[in-house]
Amino acid sequence: MRPSLAKLARKTSPFSAPPPLHRPTTWLEPERVVEVSFAEWTPEGLLRAPVFIRLRDDIEPRSVRNGPPAKPAKARRDSLPASEAGAILQQLDNDANRLDLTVGGARIRLTNLERVYWPADRRARRAPITKRDLIRYLAAVARFMLPHLKDRPLTMIRMPEGIDGERFFQKHWEQSMPDFVETVTVFSGHKGEKQDYILANNLPTLLWLGQNGTLEFHVWHSRAAVGPDAASNRTDYSSSLEALESSVLNYPDYLVFDIDPYIYSGKEAQGAEPELNEKGFAGARKVALWLRTLLKQMALEAVVKTSGKTGLHVFVPIERTVTFDGARQICEMVGRHLMKEHPKEITMEWAVEKRSGKIFIDYNMNVRGKTLNVAYSPRGVPGAPVSMPLAWEELETAEPLDFTIGNVMARLEKTGDRWHDVLLGKHSLAQAFGSISRG
Repeated sequence: MRPSLAKLARKTSPFSAPPPLHRPTTWLEPERVVEVSFAEWTPEGLLRAPVFIRLRDDIEPRSVRNGPPAKPAKARRDSLPASEAGAILQQLDNDANRLDLTVGGARIRLTNLERVYWPADRRARRAPITKRDLIRYLAAVARFMLPHLKDRPLTMIRMPEGIDGERFFQKHWEQSMPDFVETVTVFSGHKGEKQDYILANNLPTLLWLGQNGTLEFHVWHSRAAVGPDAASNRTDYSSSLEALESSVLNYPDYLVFDIDPYIYSGKEAQGAEPELNEKGFAGARKVALWLRTLLKQMALEAVVKTSGKTGLHVFVPIERTVTFDGARQICEMVGRHLMKEHPKEITMEWAVEKRSGKIFIDYNMNVRGKTLNVAYSPRGVPGAPVSMPLAWEELETAEPLDFTIGNVMARLEKTGDRWHDVLLGKHSLAQAFGSISRG
């Protein structure tokens, strides 16, 4: 076969989104058809355990269609047609303060729909944003947001009375839940017991969480789902700490760099964190671009999103072959290298007083159970900003308050989800870092 295939060799991948590679690869022009046997299609649309059978020169290449057979609609809750959102928005388009919302076969009791979650700001010409507005946003953005929530243990930040009322983190739901809410049971190393986490895997769950005052959605960087890129196929998350550590939940999808400006506006209260200001975000932007350049030198392509507050989140999609401990070690090494190159601008000090005037790179987000707000999550601060995925060229001029629950959908309908293929273009850390990735 080699002489005939050698004529078809090419230097670049013929795929628009190259699949994950585990060894050196020679690409060919897609002009030959082969027959293979395989175990199944993966959720990512790849073949599990494919085995070459024979060449099929009797089949015209252009007649071949790729992809798994279509699944029934019920099995694809994470892939929502826009029409489903439209049906929900139509139900919300009335003046009732209470409503039984029908979502497919589920029914959700909505109450206090006129409660103000984000107050008006006359100086900024911002109208009040109510619970109804939040539910409308979640219904519309769900088809973009759910893929980033899927199978990830969720921490909710709830503000049932709005951003000026009580707010609290909630990892576990102690009360009864509707049947459509999926959960995963995880062993807690701190408490030595099993605890249930919500998985926001479908539209009814997302809307139900909004009804219950969840204004921010924070998720783990790992998924309770096996796949061809994962070093572990174990799904025992709850029997013991050892079982959890050997499970797929201990292998993150990303290296995570939380870039947080500690440049103050001068208007903060004594002891308060820095508020959003032009100089601070400009510094975060500059550090993110430096980080991207460094990662590219390591053959790693990063993606970026606004935090929705003062900073930026830079993620590197990786094959799930390193544990959280390995990911943290790598991010610390990269951060310290960048800090050495720019010591006047960057800090990794934990003492807040030592961070002042610099941009803090937090590598400790690479810990099992640590969370960041998911892409498209609202934030519980004035203006209702959203954590927004960006193209790198957009970052040059972007500002956090450019993206709010009032304008994100218009942008998404025009540009699409910047992170729609974020888990399809994963990097091999074994190739990028050698032996450190196996530590």
